[in-house]
Amino acid sequence: MLRIGQAHVRYALLLLVACVLCGCERGPARDSLRQALQERLDSRFEQDLFAVREFRRTGSAPFRDLALDISGVYVYYDAELEFRQDYSLSRWLGLNLGTLAYAIGATEAGIDGFRAQGNQSGDVLRVYGRFAYRSDGKGGWESLDGKFTHGLAGEAQPAAGGPGPSPEYVLRDARSLLDSGREYASDSRAALVVEELDYAIARIDLRTAILEHKITLGSGTAPGTYYAFGEALSRYAGQRGVPLFSAASEGSLDNASRLQAARLDFGLVQSDVAQLLYRGLRSAGIYPYNELRAVASLWPEAVHLLTFEGSGITRLADLKGRRVAIGSLGSGSRVNALLIGLAAQLNGEPLPAIREISLARGIAQLESGEVDALFLTEAVPAPAVQKLASHRKDLRFLPIPPELIPKLAEKHFAYYPLTVPARTYPGQAEPFATLGLAAALITHSQVEDKKVEQMLELLLDGGDELARNFYRAAFIGRETMQLGLSVPLHPAAERFYARHDRQHTTGTK
Repeated sequence: MLRIGQAHVRYALLLLVACVLCGCERGPARDSLRQALQERLDSRFEQDLFAVREFRRTGSAPFRDLALDISGVYVYYDAELEFRQDYSLSRWLGLNLGTLAYAIGATEAGIDGFRAQGNQSGDVLRVYGRFAYRSDGKGGWESLDGKFTHGLAGEAQPAAGGPGPSPEYVLRDARSLLDSGREYASDSRAALVVEELDYAIARIDLRTAILEHKITLGSGTAPGTYYAFGEALSRYAGQRGVPLFSAASEGSLDNASRLQAARLDFGLVQSDVAQLLYRGLRSAGIYPYNELRAVASLWPEAVHLLTFEGSGITRLADLKGRRVAIGSLGSGSRVNALLIGLAAQLNGEPLPAIREISLARGIAQLESGEVDALFLTEAVPAPAVQKLASHRKDLRFLPIPPELIPKLAEKHFAYYPLTVPARTYPGQAEPFATLGLAAALITHSQVEDKKVEQMLELLLDGGDELARNFYRAAFIGRETMQLGLSVPLHPAAERFYARHDRQHTTGTK
């Protein structure tokens, strides 16, 4: 009897494994999924741009979101999408790879085949994605798209530990605490300890990188665009034999301050912030950061002003007397918000109640009703805004009045008018007008020429390989690398560009 029971158990396990491996038919059938993919491509990206050439249903798995009390099934798929016309997924103006990935339930890394210089008609993208469904109670399936956020974030790996009170052991233990992702009440002693540990470890890592003679790059806060680019560039540089360390930071202002003090080799800084700091604004107590030097313009960014439909805010002037989150002290978003507020003469009574908090906290407070509006300067589409728009259908994008651009231009700030296309974000039915600027790679006057040349070679040679890890790297090209730069170029960058242009004109080295 025991042997028979064991045999039944083994048989049941084999059936279960076979079901998982074969992708049991939980969720809609293949043809329905293929049709859903085509509909998303046409309605949420560009009509008739793609044709679903091949489609394969690769499996399914149940899930449960305890926070939102939603359960259902993930259905995974592989597909080939054929371009019906020439199109660039990395152009500065228009819908790009970030919007496409979000529209079809994929990640940027899950889309292969796009070209940094643009794709041609007949090219094929290979896509690995997933959709979410739940039973409709009638034998069919209801799409959960937009009802909750189904990200594809990986799990943090615990840090290795070891016995003994050595500094290395203490550091590993502290990293493990931070990697656990546990949250504490903001006014608690534990939250204070974790925050200070985070700052301390970041300083230790940066000083260690300097001690090891690595090139240092100031990026941004996780999981923002600057941080993601720093991580991707660091990995790519390592593959090319260039030791590069990406240091997390609060953002543009923080990076520029470190560069002025020569505590970083390079930093990611918004073009307008770099310009403002280089020239200084003595009336505001900002003295010129005259050590800053430009290396390259990287990709376009846009000012986002967010609110919810029930806030009663429909234009910039309505922010008077309201609670507005503008970004942390070291961020470029904060600088943008203050400059726009001054240009719009929002400095009269009643003043907006300004909250200088991080993006993550700002979005949380916007959703909870603690703030009425949020300023954010990010590349388009901004992942944090995609996530918010996916489950808040009442999200509204406030336009920046076009008459403000000349006012800001009079102050010689590096802005240009930009229209963010409809469907860039989930549920965004109309385009909105705003200010455009550029993310820039900045250095300081004393950095070694060799390091400048190494960074430029990485950026120009990265192409598709670098873009696979961070798709916005495909925006970087010689034609745009000096757009929006109003800080003097580092001499090594000037020579590099001149040599590069001469070689590509004459075909000689």
